[in-house]
Amino acid sequence: MIASPVGLWSRNDLRARWRSLLVLGVLAGVTTGLAVASFDGALRTGSALSRLEERNLASDAVVFASQSSLEQPHWTTLATRPEVEQIARWQLVFGLVDGVDSVLFAPGDDVFLNTVDRPIVVEGRMFDPAATDEMVITDAFVGEPGVLPGVGDVVHLDAYSSFDPTAPPGPSVDFTVVGVVHSSLSYVFTGGMFISPGFAAAYQGQIVTAENAMVTLRNGAADVAALRRHASTDVFQGVPVLDLQVTARRVTATTDVERAMLLLLAAIIALSGLVFVGQAMARSAAAIGADAPTLRALGMTRRELTLCACWPHALTVVAAVVSTVLTAAIASRWFPVGLAAQVDPDRGFRFDALLLSAAALGVMVLIVAGVALASWLAAGPERPVEVARHARLTRLGFIRPLTVGVGMRMALDGGRRSARRTSRSALVGATAAVAGIVAVITLNHGLADALQHPEVAGIAWDATVVPNPDDVSPATGVDPAVVAAVVAQPGLAAIGTIGRTVTQIGEVGVPTFTVVDVVDGRAGGDVRLVTLTGSAPHADNEVTLGPSTARDLGVGIGDSVRLADGGEATVVGLGLFPSDVHAQFDEGAWITAGRFFGPVPNGSTVSEGAEFVIAVRFADRTDLEAQVAELGSSLGASVQYVAPAELPLELSNLHNVQRLPEVLAAFLAVLGVVATGHGLFQSVRLRRKDFAVMGALGITRRGSRLILAAHGTMLALVGLAFGVPLGLLAGRTGWQAITDRVPITFRSPFALVAVLLVVPAAILVANVLAVLPARRAAKLDPALVLRTE
Repeated sequence: MIASPVGLWSRNDLRARWRSLLVLGVLAGVTTGLAVASFDGALRTGSALSRLEERNLASDAVVFASQSSLEQPHWTTLATRPEVEQIARWQLVFGLVDGVDSVLFAPGDDVFLNTVDRPIVVEGRMFDPAATDEMVITDAFVGEPGVLPGVGDVVHLDAYSSFDPTAPPGPSVDFTVVGVVHSSLSYVFTGGMFISPGFAAAYQGQIVTAENAMVTLRNGAADVAALRRHASTDVFQGVPVLDLQVTARRVTATTDVERAMLLLLAAIIALSGLVFVGQAMARSAAAIGADAPTLRALGMTRRELTLCACWPHALTVVAAVVSTVLTAAIASRWFPVGLAAQVDPDRGFRFDALLLSAAALGVMVLIVAGVALASWLAAGPERPVEVARHARLTRLGFIRPLTVGVGMRMALDGGRRSARRTSRSALVGATAAVAGIVAVITLNHGLADALQHPEVAGIAWDATVVPNPDDVSPATGVDPAVVAAVVAQPGLAAIGTIGRTVTQIGEVGVPTFTVVDVVDGRAGGDVRLVTLTGSAPHADNEVTLGPSTARDLGVGIGDSVRLADGGEATVVGLGLFPSDVHAQFDEGAWITAGRFFGPVPNGSTVSEGAEFVIAVRFADRTDLEAQVAELGSSLGASVQYVAPAELPLELSNLHNVQRLPEVLAAFLAVLGVVATGHGLFQSVRLRRKDFAVMGALGITRRGSRLILAAHGTMLALVGLAFGVPLGLLAGRTGWQAITDRVPITFRSPFALVAVLLVVPAAILVANVLAVLPARRAAKLDPALVLRTE
């Protein structure tokens, strides 16, 4: 082939242009590699939790026998139920850890942390089951003092022998941290300190414990309803069951957003490469067109001319394939990002042979096809110069000053086919950049607004005042004197006493809440639980349910349910509730105080075993942390402590997402700058003759600058005209999808000031980008250009 005319031409062309062809291939490969790495990162983000659960042999549900005050629950009957595959018992151990009131976890059998919820050891080793003084900690756990102990550290435990403060102290043991582990429980349930089962066995009878169980189900989430029914009959009536498939949304609600962002990032990189590197590749392949008349006169066919252009680009293909594989493999070490990076058991470098092979094949096919098409078109017979006739665009020529009209028409039309392609690419790029930036601003505003307004997730207060145990009575709630002391504090806008217990509603154990009368006797007080639809309960025969609880019970607004006291109540609304380790914020029931403190058939009350807190909302919410500290200091020993209202993990985890939109906005801004700048430079290059003719007709250098300024401004205006509404729609739709996924209350996101700032910013950037092309156009010598054309 080398001795043939095609071979000789290709060899000479390769010698002359090998550097540019090599650079072109590297650019194509790096762009493709980054897009592939982002795409792979999105795939890994979406599967991070499921892969961790698979490695951990994760359970499907938790049965909280301890919430029903059972000291020695019996699991034998439940274990024989057809939906149950395995039960793993574990115990809560209570005491002071380095002086801080804490709870530790201990396996209650040889199943938990072994064949069910087996963690990945990331440092050190697992504890010896027979040891009485060894523990492992989860890598996502941060102790109460804010210090994460490491392998080899010693943690001191003063175990409780009873919940009675007058009881003698339990054993004091120094535990050695022998390992750090990675477990899905840290994200869907809770992490912390796991002590060896030998401790509980050695000190049985000397320590107070509470037993619960993890359950793996034969059909996963499909069997949770059956498990709830059978746990209520086999373990204890109304025993709460936590569906870990549902709590997985604490992670997946965030990782789904991260995955979408990475997919969008991959698409932006790929499209940018396709437009800009693709145009450079097409120009490189079309270079044969300049010599085509001569070569055609020497006897070369169109096919041979195409081959002459294609063969030198084999170097480009090789460089692109190698660069794609290397870039994608190297960049994989940065993925996943955000919350998925914490969850993923295999974060970091990954060489996915199948994905990289597909990427290499794809970039090779795209380059070969693109080069072949561009060179085939360039090697064809010469076409007459096209004269575009667009009546509406022609009218732009009548705009005064003339230079402005010409610049506007250049931006919208472009003239010849090559210039028109460049013009359209610039318009599309500018529109996409503006739309993307506005969408990201809108989405980020929704995230920030949700984090600043926790009521969207059921938290309608700023701080929680926890009373001393002696000031709480299950029959009446918090001592009125304590409530009055809180009411007397300055700077409070709203106060309410909230009671929580676990009761059976229908066949399901449900966290049940009430808002107790406050000070002046008004029912419900000032702080209210959040209602999504319908209304709050005002009469004793009314109840508001969480959406998830309503689904479990198969009821809706207007239906009746049977409460723990045996009576009926009508569902009057759906609402959100404070979440904890035992339940989600869309699980629960809200009843009136009269019903909450009412009797049940066994002679006790619904509120038996209830917990009570005083919820407060500050009048000035600018510095909540300082106000919480000030309130706690003012109340002093009259209460146990004051803490900020705790956000549900589904909401607080969205903090991890906020950085990704910023990165995405930066990429989109770069896309807009490159698209606009490329369009302006190409306009000058492809329309040199037009600028020369205008110069010969009297257009001054200042006029040339005005033409390019008008060109850039028109690109920005078109981008704004189409991009802003598209971006607002996309951002709103994206935020709606997130709120549905979490789920939280939807509040329409609209960052008016930020969106308005996009308008002058886009116009300013376009005019700045027009400066250098304008200088180039102004320096053109009309005589020289027209002579060489």
